[in-house]
Amino acid sequence: MIRFLLGIESYDQGTLASIRKGATTKDDREAIRLMREHGMISMATYVVGFEEERDLDYWRSFQQLLLYDPDQIQLLYITPHRWTPFFDTVAHRRVIQTDVTKWDYKHQVLASRHVPPWRVLLWFKLMELGVQLRLRMLWRSLTHRDAAYRHAMRWYYSVGRRVWMHEVAEFLRSFGRLREGMTVREFWGESLSAHEEALARVPRRREPLLRAAD
Repeated sequence: MIRFLLGIESYDQGTLASIRKGATTKDDREAIRLMREHGMISMATYVVGFEEERDLDYWRSFQQLLLYDPDQIQLLYITPHRWTPFFDTVAHRRVIQTDVTKWDYKHQVLASRHVPPWRVLLWFKLMELGVQLRLRMLWRSLTHRDAAYRHAMRWYYSVGRRVWMHEVAEFLRSFGRLREGMTVREFWGESLSAHEEALARVPRRREPLLRAAD
């Protein structure tokens, strides 16, 4: 195994509880340390765009990501789905992206109360640059003893550079169309979280063993 994706999502324990993440920041840091110890690349996903976030929260998120010290990061925008309990907690928020093909975690779809979309993007992109271009990471990518690691990091930087520029250009083209509209509930309808089964404990039915004669 070369690369392992770790869903960190947030540094705030209240937020982690609301999205039902069964981990703590201490657990995540230890997981990344162990992956590095055993020669695996750690890719940490981190979510932004929660309703009460302010500029200071983005700064703290950046500092926390530096503390985690992952090899790679993938920043995502909060994207609620009807079949999750989290949907109910954001059903009142305003939608700014009505093209459902953009509800893919890589586009802003919800308005934030304190930070306008353009500044959310600014923080998003500066955090990507700051974490991925830190001197410790660049030095590690160039001098790591494992050739597979160095190759994977070169590929990541090559693709990441093009994706970074594409996402900025795409946002600039669509900026004028991002307007607060209906609520999440009005846009998607009522929650389907009652049907969620991913985290449910379903008793396993024991099937009788077939006899050889059968």
